Amino acid sequence: MTHPTINHINDVLPHIEGRTDFIVARKDGYSVIDYVYALTDSFDDPIRMECRGLKFGEDGRILARPLHKFFNINEREDTQAHVLDFTEPHTIMEKMDGSMIHAAMTNGQLVFMTRMGHTDVAIKAERHLTRAVEDGCITLLHWGYTPIFEWTAPDNRIVVRYDDSRLTLLAIRETASGYYTTRQFCEAWAAEMGVAAVTVLESGHNFSGAGFAAYARAVLGFEGFVVRFDGGLWVKAKGEDYVLKHKAKDSILQEKNILALVLNGGLDDVLPLLDEPDADAARSYRDAVEAGVAETSAALRGFIADNENVPQKEFAVEKVAGLPKAMRSLAFTARKGVDAGEAVRALLIANTNNQTRVDEFRELHNARWSI
Repeated sequence: MTHPTINHINDVLPHIEGRTDFIVARKDGYSVIDYVYALTDSFDDPIRMECRGLKFGEDGRILARPLHKFFNINEREDTQAHVLDFTEPHTIMEKMDGSMIHAAMTNGQLVFMTRMGHTDVAIKAERHLTRAVEDGCITLLHWGYTPIFEWTAPDNRIVVRYDDSRLTLLAIRETASGYYTTRQFCEAWAAEMGVAAVTVLESGHNFSGAGFAAYARAVLGFEGFVVRFDGGLWVKAKGEDYVLKHKAKDSILQEKNILALVLNGGLDDVLPLLDEPDADAARSYRDAVEAGVAETSAALRGFIADNENVPQKEFAVEKVAGLPKAMRSLAFTARKGVDAGEAVRALLIANTNNQTRVDEFRELHNARWSI
C-alpha cells in the first residue's frame, strides 16, 4: 500500500467535501482534519484513510501526520484472516492501551497533539517533554518527519492499568509522503530521546492468518497487536480478554449505566470482568445504592402507615406536599398498594437515561459514583 502525498490542506478538502463523517476544525494557529464516525465508504479513498488527525498550518501546509486508519483482522475484505500472508516480511508490535500522541510545531513552539490537536490529554503527556525529547522532535519535524508516540499513564487509563506514566515511540512518518521509516530508525531515535520503543514480538512464529488471529485473541494483560506488513498493509488484533474488559469498563464509566446495572441486578455479570480496584469501587457503589434505596423505602412505608386514615384530598394537598419532590409521586404509588421498595426502584430505573435525571433523583439513594 502506497500512501498518498499530502503537502497542503487543498490536497485533502476535495475528498471530504459534503461528507458529515469528517470534520475540519480550525484551531489557534493550525487546522485539524479527522473523522468523527465511520460509514461503509468512509475509508474507500486513500486520502480519507489519512484523515485521522492530520494537522495543517495557517498557510495550509501540512504540519504533522499521525498514524493512518487501519483495521481489525476480519473487519474488511483485505483484512480477512485467510487472506493475510504471514510469509511476507512483517513486524508484530504490541498494541498499547493509551493515547496516540504526536509532535508538531505551531505558533513557533513544539507541542504534543492528539488526533484533535493540543488537547488536555496532549498537555498532560507533555510532562515527558524533556530536553532530549524536545530536541529529537524538533529535529525530526525540521527534517520533514512526524514522530508518533503512545502515552500511557495511571491518569490516562482506558482498560489496562499502567503503574507509571510513559511515552513510547510507535513510528516515525515522512510527513508529506506518509512513508513509515524502518524499525531500526525508530529504535535509534527512541534511544536518542531516552524513551521506550514499541515492543516487538520476536520472529520464530510460523503464523497463518487464522493462527495469528487465534493467538491474539488469547493474550492476557495487554490490548493486543498491530501487524505491519512490509507491503504496506497494517492490521490490528485485540485479545478477547481486553475486548470483554473494555465493554465492561464502558458499562460503568457513566453513572447512569452502572446505576441501571445495580438496580436491574446486572452488576454481578460485570464484576468478574473488571480489575480489582474497579470491581471494589463498583461493589461499594452498589452497596451504597442498595442501602439508600432501603432507607428511602422504609421512610416511604412509614409515611404511608402514618397517613393510612387520612382522606385522599388531605393526603394529596397537605401531607404529600411536605415531602421532598422526588418522593411525592412515590407516595401516591405506594398508597395504591404498590410495595414501597418496588416503587422506589422502578422510579430510579425509569430515570437512568441521562445524568441530569440521575442527579434529579439522587436523594432517593444518596450514593455517588466515581472511578
